Amino acid sequence: MKESNVVFSPTSTDGEIHSDLQRVDAHVIQPEEYEEIPEITEEDLIDAVIKRPGQPDQPYWAKPTQAS
Repeated sequence: MKESNVVFSPTSTDGEIHSDLQRVDAHVIQPEEYEEIPEITEEDLIDAVIKRPGQPDQPYWAKPTQAS
């Protein structure tokens, strides 16, 4: 695995990974682990907030959907 593909913990001073990646890689996803998630609606986004590092939180303003 290339180092550019590794996600480091922002709270770790040494940039250590806090996950057992060998265990995660060895896991075989089973059919019962799949579940379709419901479609996101405008109602779901009413209280949504965009969070960007180093910037204040911004409310998400949903764009009106266009009828085809």
